[in-house]
Amino acid sequence: METHQTNLKLRSGNFSIEKHHYENVGLTERMVSMFLGGVLITRGIRRPFKGQFLYGAYLTYRAFTGRCLFYERFGIDSNNPMAVNIRGEFVIDRPAAEVYAYWRNFENLPGSIAHLLDVKVIDGNLSRWKSNILGKLFSINWDAEIVKDEPGRLIGWRSASGSLIHHVGKVTFEETPDQTGTILKVVLSYHPPIGGVGIGLAKLMNPFLESLLKKEIKSFKHKIEHQF
Repeated sequence: METHQTNLKLRSGNFSIEKHHYENVGLTERMVSMFLGGVLITRGIRRPFKGQFLYGAYLTYRAFTGRCLFYERFGIDSNNPMAVNIRGEFVIDRPAAEVYAYWRNFENLPGSIAHLLDVKVIDGNLSRWKSNILGKLFSINWDAEIVKDEPGRLIGWRSASGSLIHHVGKVTFEETPDQTGTILKVVLSYHPPIGGVGIGLAKLMNPFLESLLKKEIKSFKHKIEHQF
């Protein structure tokens, strides 16, 4: 009898299964998915095995669960969006002090950077920029403010509130070992808009933007090296 009771005790116990629910879609995207899913399901209700209804069903699943299988496949989490960084390093055959002074006068830049259409200096730290980086038929405008300025060494800025793309950036000016040229380092960092979709597009666009940065700085390099 005692043995039987002991075996029962050994076999009994409290067991639990912890269900891990991973969400990689932000609240705003879930609400948009819910709306679009409802529209597509309503329009495709008479043909439940056609694309319109199935897309709506997937968007509804996405909204209810907060999980996107495509985001999961490409390692995207719109709940914790990471900044996208674009970097470039260039050597310019002019002294660092000259390169800094030329860059710091922002009104010099439109003539030196091809896709930069205009820069208007509003005050010592605030300026208004216009670029056609997205194509000749569509220009974007933003205000930028200087947040750090070390004459001859560094300029740091960030986009002002209300800008279409929120970003920060810095450019540093280091003397080359022979002290005759400048090592110019540019870093741009931004958070893509429209959640995970924007993150995915940014990953696709990043190589293009890095290539574009190289072309623009080469244009700047040619301009400043041949104007003196």
